Formats: sequence, C-alpha cells, structure tokens
Amino acid sequence: MAQQHTSALLASVRSLFARAPMLRVALAMVGGILLGEYCVSLPLWLSAAFVGLGIVVVALLAQWRPASRVFILVLWLTFVMFGWLYHSLRQPRNPFPQSAKTTYVAQLADNPVPTAKCYKVKAQVYLSDHSTSAGSIMLFIAQDSASASLHYGHRLRITSVPVLPRDAESPGQFSYRRFLRHNGMLWQSYVPSGSWQIVDTHPASALVAFAKKLQHHLVSQIQALPLTPSQQGICEALVLGWRHDIDDTTRRQFRDAGISHLLCVSGLHVGIFAYIVGGLFFFLGRLRWQRIVKGSVQLVAIWLFVLLTGMAPSTTRAALMFSLMLLGHMMQRGGASLNHLATSAVVLLLVNPMVLFDVGFQLSYAAVLGIIAWHGPLLRLFPFPDDYTLLGHWKLLQRICSWICLSTAAQLATLPLVLFHFHQFPLYFLIANLTLVPFAGVLLATVLLMTLTGGWLISVVCRELMVVDSLTRWVSALPSAVCYNIYCDIPVALMILLAQLFFTAFLYSAPRC
Repeated sequence: MAQQHTSALLASVRSLFARAPMLRVALAMVGGILLGEYCVSLPLWLSAAFVGLGIVVVALLAQWRPASRVFILVLWLTFVMFGWLYHSLRQPRNPFPQSAKTTYVAQLADNPVPTAKCYKVKAQVYLSDHSTSAGSIMLFIAQDSASASLHYGHRLRITSVPVLPRDAESPGQFSYRRFLRHNGMLWQSYVPSGSWQIVDTHPASALVAFAKKLQHHLVSQIQALPLTPSQQGICEALVLGWRHDIDDTTRRQFRDAGISHLLCVSGLHVGIFAYIVGGLFFFLGRLRWQRIVKGSVQLVAIWLFVLLTGMAPSTTRAALMFSLMLLGHMMQRGGASLNHLATSAVVLLLVNPMVLFDVGFQLSYAAVLGIIAWHGPLLRLFPFPDDYTLLGHWKLLQRICSWICLSTAAQLATLPLVLFHFHQFPLYFLIANLTLVPFAGVLLATVLLMTLTGGWLISVVCRELMVVDSLTRWVSALPSAVCYNIYCDIPVALMILLAQLFFTAFLYSAPRC
C-alpha cells in the first residue's frame, strides 16, 4: 500500500513538472542561489567551468537521450550551478577601501524617506569616474530645510564617514548588515547638515523619475485633504504604496487582525485592480479577440497602477507576475498558471538574484502558489449539489466557501515564512479576510478616484475608513488575537513545509464530498 502511494505521488510530481516545465528551472535556480548564500563560496572560474561543462553535456544528451533521467539530472545540476554562479556575480561591490572620512558623489536612487531625525535613502556611489557606479550606500541625511527638497535623481557631493553596520550578535537576531547586502549595499553613512551639496539632477531613468514625481504629487494631494493622520496613511499605502505615514497604532491593528498585507501594495492590490478593470468589460465574451481586447486593457491598467506607486519593487514584481498570467489567458492557456508563476520568478531572479531574500517576494509567491495548489482541492471538500437547478440557491454560500478556501490557502502557504520572519501568528485572520479583503476592491476604487480627482468622494472614503478602523480594532482586541514569540528557525520552517507537502498529497487524493 505504501509503495502504491509513493508511486502515485511520484507520478503526480512528474505530471506537475510536465505541465509547468519552468518550475524545474525556478527551483534549480533557487537552490543554486541558496547554496551560494549559505554554503562555501566557490571561485568564479570553477562555477563557470561547471556551468560550461553542464551545457556541453546537456547538448550532447539532447541529441542522444533527451528523455533519460541522466539528461534531466544534468539539466537540473546545470541550472543549480548557474544560480550559484549568478549569485556570486551579483554580489554588491565595495566602493570604499576603508571606513574613513571620504568625499564622493552619490546619486539618490529613490525619494528620501523621513524618519525621526533624518532622511533615509539608497544612493549610487561615484568616486573618480562619474559615469560608472562604484556601488551603493544607505544614506541618513540630517533633516533641515535643504534636505527636505531632495528627491530621486539628485546628485550630491558628500563628505562623510561610511561605516559597516553591525552584524547580528546571535543567529536568530535580525542582521541589518545582511539586509543591506540583500538590497545591494555594504555601507551606510550619516550625513550631517552642511557636509553635502547638490551637484546636478540626472535621473537614471526618465520613466522612474516621472513615476516618483507622480507618486510624490499624489501623496501631497492626499495630505491636503481633510482626513485624519491615520486615514491619510491608509489611503497613501493603499493606492500609492507610500507606507511611511502610517502610525504605529494602525500598523498594530492591521497586523493583529491578520490583514497587514493591505497596507503594502503587492500582488493582492494588483490582482484586485486587474479584476476591477476586467469587470468593466463584463459584456465581452470568451472569443479570442474579446479575450485579447479585455486582457490588453487590463495589462495597460496594471502598469499605469505601477506608475502611481512610484514603480515600487513589490508592485513591479506583482505586475510582471499578473502580466504573464494575463498573457497566458489571452492565448487560451489559463491552465498553466503555475508555469506562468515560475516564469515570472525566473525573470525576476535573472534581473536580481538577491530578490529571493526579500520578504515581500517570498510572501507574494508563497501566497499565489498556495492559492493555485490548494484553492480548488479545498473547495471540492464542501458538499455542494451537482444539480444546476439547485445550484443557484447555493450560489452565495458557494462564494463564501470559495473565499474561505482562498484565504485559508494563502495564509497556510505563507505560514512557515510568517513564523520564521515575524515569530507570531494572527488567530482570527479569517474574520478580517472574509470581511475587509473583499471590501478592499471597493475601498481601492473609491480612494483611487478620490486621489485622482482631488477630493471627490471624500465623504464616502471617510465612512469606509471608519468601518475599516472599527472592524480592525474589534478583531485585534479579541482575546488571544495573536500568538507571540513563536520559536521558528530554518529546520522548524522546513518541517512545516514538509507537513504542507503531505497535506497537499492528502488533498489531491481525498474524494470529493
């Protein structure tokens, strides 16, 4: 019996890889990047030699035995070594030989973010040749009247002391040095007032400069509206991805209610926006040209939404993922959602392999993967009638059950990551997700219209935000709303992941009710 279950599981895995061939590439590249991050670093020449040898062997086996297990194994190992090599090649460069007072030119790579006493911003460093970047640095510029006018694209001549941030004192602690390295930086520096001057303004990308300027303009427009500071922060985060004006109380309420993802523009917001735009074309059918027209409008709308958020990395990643899925649906390949998801991951890893260690990237892909894998099997466990004459009476209940399954699938899929990164878990996530997340589409549409029209629908938005505040406050105040201080390191997270794999096998083998 055990042998039969094992054979069935292996057959399911082979069928999965056959339907989603890019999943092999994505998993192999992820494995190589993880080896490069946590294992002994190989010399570049040795990694390149392994990749070259693998390509030669794959080319030879493709001619003689393209379907053999040896060919598949060598292909996997080649992509693993490519991920390992690419991780080594994309490590951040060191622009400073030592921690000493240095004069350099830094170009701001984003709009500065205000903190308690300074402005925080990532910058590209130029030492001798102003046309070639020597690396990146995190700047903390003292707040004054001059630094308040800084924005993306400004080039500054700075005299300061770059320092390496302290590493974590124990393995379980957060390492700011590792965080900076994953974001392409090794150094940070505090820049006092009077130790910098503007050289010129030369944005690296005119499109990004326009998006940052548009985002800043819309943020200022929201701040000019008669809203409370909490309401302003929620509106800015919901439609513009500007999370720096959210007060600590609002963050805590959303976190304890299990819907903190609403305050971070990502796949959920892009998906809701694409769904809203697609709903405006409900009159179009399923013919090929109708799917192409509807999908093309959704693609344009998605990337316009990305511009509104200042082309934030999390929004751009989500837009790329949904764009590939929309393109697959337009070509009548909607059943290959997992393959489109893996393709988008491979593209993002090729652009920047260090994005794998971004928490937003991990949570977004885990949630979508969980929805693809578990939403259908979980929904099949509910005993709905097959008689379509009776199905209409069950339609509302079926939608509620569908949303319960979707929220449960996304929350369970992200469980190992949530416990590993945050060591806590909201127990009443279903209450808030069943009420506020479906309502998020209406809220997103009204806040967006209010922002773009300069205040129209402000009374409606205020009432909606009052409802959101009341519900999140109630859920977060429930007894034992959050389990804190949950111990979860990498072995524990891997054990939870293994349990999820067995749970997946059970769902796909369970009969329908």
